[in-house]
Amino acid sequence: MKVTDTHGIDPVEITPRHVPYGPDGVDRVEGVPLATLLREYGSPLWVFSSAQLRGNFHELRDAAEDLLGSTEIAYSMKANNNRAVLQTLVGEGAFVDCSSEYELQIAVQAGTPANRIIVNGNGKAESYLTAAAALGVRQINVDSSAEVRRLERIARELGVTVDCVVRVKLGYQRLLTVDPSYERTLRVAEAKFGSSTVTGEAIDVANAITDSDALRFRGLSHHAGFAGYRANYRPELQTMHLRECAREMSEFAGTLRGLGIDTERLDVGGGLRSGKYVMLSTPGDGGDAAYHPLPSTRDYVAAVRQGIDEGWGNAPRPVVQFETGGFQVANSCVLLTTIQDVKDTEHFTHGRFLTVDTAATMFTSRGSSRVGYPVFVAGKGPDHPVDGRPVEVVGPTCAYDSIAEDIALPDVEVGDVLVVLNQGAYSEMTSTQFNGIPRPAVAMVDGEAHRLVRRRETLSDITQREVSPATLWPTTPSDEQRAGTHARR
Repeated sequence: MKVTDTHGIDPVEITPRHVPYGPDGVDRVEGVPLATLLREYGSPLWVFSSAQLRGNFHELRDAAEDLLGSTEIAYSMKANNNRAVLQTLVGEGAFVDCSSEYELQIAVQAGTPANRIIVNGNGKAESYLTAAAALGVRQINVDSSAEVRRLERIARELGVTVDCVVRVKLGYQRLLTVDPSYERTLRVAEAKFGSSTVTGEAIDVANAITDSDALRFRGLSHHAGFAGYRANYRPELQTMHLRECAREMSEFAGTLRGLGIDTERLDVGGGLRSGKYVMLSTPGDGGDAAYHPLPSTRDYVAAVRQGIDEGWGNAPRPVVQFETGGFQVANSCVLLTTIQDVKDTEHFTHGRFLTVDTAATMFTSRGSSRVGYPVFVAGKGPDHPVDGRPVEVVGPTCAYDSIAEDIALPDVEVGDVLVVLNQGAYSEMTSTQFNGIPRPAVAMVDGEAHRLVRRRETLSDITQREVSPATLWPTTPSDEQRAGTHARR
């Protein structure tokens, strides 16, 4: 067995263009050796490829412009809010999708023009709506009639007119007939969002906007979500979801048109993934791990185009907006982590545990979804012999924190470095400080240049919010008592 057999697929097919798999395996990001990055910034370390970020964005924008005409590609910053990521994508022409008041502030601090910001979220606080209205954002995707009333009052107080898009909840009848498993995704990812097109709620929201002289109705918004998290996954099902949602949105736009309300923007959300394959496995059961082909970028966009063609009618076509996070950043980042212990066992698992200097608590989404992360040993190429035992890569925390399970890897030793792929989306953003472990640093590579873009977290960062005195209660040991205890030891 060779390394090329370890994942059941050619590693060249699953490594991104700018983090290539070559004769020495994965040993660099763009033009910078991994050893250089580790020597400069330490381990563990997240590393972004700016070329991969730009390439993903242009791939989607080019396909959308070719197949859909007038389009706007927004980066959904909930996937990763690093300032360097935002600046890179906005510099290429991306809009930015914010899902909280705090993300809005981060986007502005990163230099994003207000007219390139889309505001999302359910139950938005008054402070969030006020900040967005005062800035003059591209649009606010409103969630309910109550939110419209709050926003109208705020707009009048500010003396501004706010562009609004209605987030809708669709019927999904045809979609669920073909793929009943998608109901799990809808229940978790969609239940609290939007106004129903079936019950008439969405019409009420649209009417409330058009009846106001402080608000402008601009269009409709919907987010399908990536089915691989919870539903049955096949690429043809993924494109079917996009097609059916675009069709239903387009048909509802026709309903509004009959009421005298024109839809200028159709925000189809995200749920797209870049690359050729996605790894899916149930947390705690590496035996079901498998690579599944992803639709091509043009397949994604063509599905949206087909849905609009089926449902829009003869009216002038809208500006089609995408809000993609994982597509743009997931495969643009790797995690470098160093093995600190190798333990072979014959009990229960009959395999090998590799404990590394980080944990899956740095990307807790792994424990709540089926999307897995390919793992390679840095610098070990396709002809390197593979150890025959099933390997589990784990962290040092006092909990389930497996990064990868039941995989085959070359023989390794303490000090070897593992490369974990697809770490750009929902990894650092879902990280925790469990067991008091600080978060890794983040670096970005641009050709042969590299720089630190987020410093490593320290214990001081974790404890600096503590405000209780050192001797909180009478029984709390004083500094002198603690010193005496240490001396007796």
